Amino acid sequence: PTAPTAPAAPVTPLPSPLPMSTTSPSMPAARPLPIMTDKLQHVQLSPPSLPAFGNPGEFSAAPTSSAVGTQSGDQLPSALPLPMSLVSLDGPFWRFGNLQAVLRKIERSEMALPTVSEIHTSLKLAGLLQAHELQRAIQRYFDGISMEVIEALDTRLMACHGVLLEDLPLEALERFTQDHSVLEAARARNAEIEGEEFSECGAASPAADSVAARESIDNIEDVRARIYGADRFPILLPEAEGRGSISGLAISDKRRQLVIELQTQSSALQEYMEMHERQMDEGRGASTGSKLRVWTPWVQAIASVLVNPETSRQRGKGAKSLKLLRSLGLEPELLGVIACQTVLNLILLPSFRRKDDIKEAANSSSLGQVPYVTTVITVGEAVELEKWWRELSGDRPMQSRQGGKTDRATFMASLLRKQRSCQAWSEAAQTVPVGSALVDLLLDFAYVAVDRNSLSLEELERAVEIQQPEATSQKVMVKAFEHGLRREGRKTVGYISLNPAARAQLNLAEADMMAFIEPKHQPMVIPPLPWQPCGDTPQGPYLLHKVHFIRTSNQALTNLRSYSAKRVSRVMDFLGGTPWQVNAEVLEIMKEVKRRDLGVAEVPPNDDPPIPAIPPVEELELLSEKERSELLLRRHNAQKRCRELQSERPTFQLKLRVAEDFVASKKLYFPHNVDFRGRAYPVPPHLNHISDDVCRGLLKFAEPKPLGKEGLFWMKVNLANLYGKNKISFDERVAWVDAQRDWIMEVAEDPLAPGNLERWCNADDGPWQALARCQELAAVWKSDDPEAFLSQLPIHLDGSCNGLQHYAALGRDEAGGQAVNLVPSDRPQDVYTVVLEIVKDKVAKDSERPVKELEDDQLDDEKRAALLAADPGHMARRLIELDVLKRKVVKQTIMTICYGVTTVGARKQVQGQLEDMVGEQVDPKEIVKLAAYLSKLVLKSIDEVFERAMRIKLWFDRISKEFNQLEVPNSWKSPIGLACVQPYRKPKKVNVNTKRQKVTLRDGDSPQMDKNKQRMGFPPNFIHSLDATHMMLVAEGCERRGISFAGVHDSFWTHACDAPILNEIIREAFIELHGQPLLEDLYQDLRVHLGGIEPPPLPEQGTLDLSVVRNSPYIFN
Repeated sequence: PTAPTAPAAPVTPLPSPLPMSTTSPSMPAARPLPIMTDKLQHVQLSPPSLPAFGNPGEFSAAPTSSAVGTQSGDQLPSALPLPMSLVSLDGPFWRFGNLQAVLRKIERSEMALPTVSEIHTSLKLAGLLQAHELQRAIQRYFDGISMEVIEALDTRLMACHGVLLEDLPLEALERFTQDHSVLEAARARNAEIEGEEFSECGAASPAADSVAARESIDNIEDVRARIYGADRFPILLPEAEGRGSISGLAISDKRRQLVIELQTQSSALQEYMEMHERQMDEGRGASTGSKLRVWTPWVQAIASVLVNPETSRQRGKGAKSLKLLRSLGLEPELLGVIACQTVLNLILLPSFRRKDDIKEAANSSSLGQVPYVTTVITVGEAVELEKWWRELSGDRPMQSRQGGKTDRATFMASLLRKQRSCQAWSEAAQTVPVGSALVDLLLDFAYVAVDRNSLSLEELERAVEIQQPEATSQKVMVKAFEHGLRREGRKTVGYISLNPAARAQLNLAEADMMAFIEPKHQPMVIPPLPWQPCGDTPQGPYLLHKVHFIRTSNQALTNLRSYSAKRVSRVMDFLGGTPWQVNAEVLEIMKEVKRRDLGVAEVPPNDDPPIPAIPPVEELELLSEKERSELLLRRHNAQKRCRELQSERPTFQLKLRVAEDFVASKKLYFPHNVDFRGRAYPVPPHLNHISDDVCRGLLKFAEPKPLGKEGLFWMKVNLANLYGKNKISFDERVAWVDAQRDWIMEVAEDPLAPGNLERWCNADDGPWQALARCQELAAVWKSDDPEAFLSQLPIHLDGSCNGLQHYAALGRDEAGGQAVNLVPSDRPQDVYTVVLEIVKDKVAKDSERPVKELEDDQLDDEKRAALLAADPGHMARRLIELDVLKRKVVKQTIMTICYGVTTVGARKQVQGQLEDMVGEQVDPKEIVKLAAYLSKLVLKSIDEVFERAMRIKLWFDRISKEFNQLEVPNSWKSPIGLACVQPYRKPKKVNVNTKRQKVTLRDGDSPQMDKNKQRMGFPPNFIHSLDATHMMLVAEGCERRGISFAGVHDSFWTHACDAPILNEIIREAFIELHGQPLLEDLYQDLRVHLGGIEPPPLPEQGTLDLSVVRNSPYIFN
């Protein structure tokens, strides 16, 4: 029983934060402090006041050592069921998995742990309830002295509240010595006062009003607000730095990273449980109240069906799937959260590799529609992973603390459990019934209240009246999700989407919905762990999250057990070790743009554009054909924009949320891995430097460097490039920036003022990056010593159509090399302009063809349009009339020609540019026809300029055909030593019947090659392996020279002062790469691969001398 609270003692002056200990957990502890000698021997929690610590057979809990002089380098025993010490966090990856399992059980109150009240009582009995005594005890704990009571407090704070013990402010320690409830959740304290039982775990969350909470400390929520603000993760506010009970601990960042990874996985379920409990306490229903999370009743409805054994779903279609779902032994609420979270992630955050994919989906009206098969499989796999975690996490047997040997009986029992769990999911087809059962429950029981006046008569007939007494007649319930069918070529595909009426309702609660859109891989606050990708026990960069070193759908093809990829992994370690920061100033401006709903610089507007209504038939007939066409076009464009915004809003909100979570972090790290070609990518998916302008504008280097003599020059070059001034010399770019000095200073002073907003928003290649550079440049101009100014923004050196640069170097093509800046020149060459001029000549010739007269007045509009599309003269004259023959129309196709762009792909690229330019005035069908005509001319013009490169590409095609004849995948070794194997195989398919439709499931890959993908993929993939090798060679050079580096495929970044060094490294690495006989080596490798078949002869090379690259200033400019 809890001891009665003693009268409050007079408040003594708070001690200062203890400095960083001179010892570490791996070194002998310093001489014990005299004041602690007697007390440390008695700081053991008495058994009568404590519940048992878990299962003794699973974790052996040795008694706490009472020796004061225990050496911290020893294997310290622990009375808590922790597989590793929280003050050392040292061990193999699987042991971190065990630790995660234990902390998660503690968080869910599935494992007994002393309460804060019991910990307070034990400290009192030991005479440690004085702030300076408790502070010293915490210091000794971090020095490695085993103290059960402090370890229990540390574990509870970390597992249940995401608070680090060393971060506790001294004021909180002082308050805790007088009142234990200061380290409890507010609801736990209220329950104690009212004599109720309440679990302390899972109740602490960021305070809604963090400013008010910082003024006083009454509970753990106030403590979090004081030290972390409103952030979910334990990242100290600037004002809280150095004010914790123990400051400067080397282990703190690693402990912080552990909590971030723990919280990332459990925050959605935790939020649901907290919200549900608060609703019940307040006596409110599950489906009313404006402050409720819109998804809360969905989870409750699914859970109620799963709990109720008398449900009507015991028979009929789907009954077996539901029975299987119930048999898994997972909490109904957890299954509900998994269903909601997974489906909303798929709908709200569709996976698009390029912006053009979003436009294409919007044009086809498929944006916001997720195939039913994808939904079912993804939900089923999420449940499968949770089941595996329950069965496998924490099952690896602990070593005996006495003998250091594994208990054989425990080990065999663990293997048996693993075998049984694997049998339940031995066939991929069994994932579908579980997923379909959950998705069907979501489709049937997820409702949203909407205004009945917003519904059509048909929709109103399907709506459900609200039964609550306080409901008004204006509101009805409609299903939040819809299942429908659409045609895709020859197939009919089932899909799931959000009901449009429900979608509008959900947009009002967009912030609430973000709780579900939780990226598993967040940026790290410690340097990523070194990659160990090869062998039987690969190690990734995170403490808890498993990440594959090579991104591919078939890990067996990576061959990482057969050879060493150490050189590539070292480069990934270097890239991941570059420290970043969130640019707080840009973040605040971005949030203000969102708040004001300005709708600029890729910040999506809060509201959808109005969709023009179709007038009644009698009014529509009064309109002329032109007026009807214009009305339908405006309506089409508005509907398309609404569909685009459905994806853009949550995507932007998620980027903003991650930035807000980490804005207080002094250093951020983005661990990298590679695809099968060697191209490097950051693992965190949403906020990283490889993403769009919003993300790039939010990031800066964490370690500033003085500009020096040349840094200001390159800072100005970078700003000019962002405004599209990259086709003039470097000196002219600097002069252009100097001429804009007045308005740059104005923009930096007040970016959102009328006039200033347009100036930075109009930057061609990145408004937010331009704004950040305007601000830093203005600060440089204001400084007394520009050379000493500490700059944090990266400058970019981008390749000039890099794929064609590699083709020109492979073929020693002098003309092609001149066009892509391999050859020195006074001004940068623009290959896009060269090709555009050829295209213009071809269009001009076609426009001179005679006009075809369509004499048949009986032709309908469709036939007339088809005849005109077949007339090159008409197409050419229409392009000239619309004035769309611009550089940006041909740029994307030229950039991707060496990466295997097809005729269809080129047409879509040109179509996207035409839609941006004239989509408001030209019918979409006509744009498609114009794009088809223009893209053919672009491809022909490219062949003329890069004749030798196209010969090499044809040679690659012939090589692919040889591989296809042997039924083996195209494979080669990249120049940096990565084994590249194309993973394109035909899938094995399994048909599974569900309640709503038949699901065709991809059950792995068959041995049969996908010959078309193998052939089409080889030329671009080989070139990608070359640009990836070049990037890695540059990274190695930067590491040797000691400068910062970040790479975005063919765009290389560093501090402004180090730009000349980076420029030199880039050119030398390019010469080193192409100085090797790459095609000859590939030819010899192919002779071995093809088993004696003689490969096609190598194409003839030109006369380009690669040494001239060393003197070319614009190769990366």
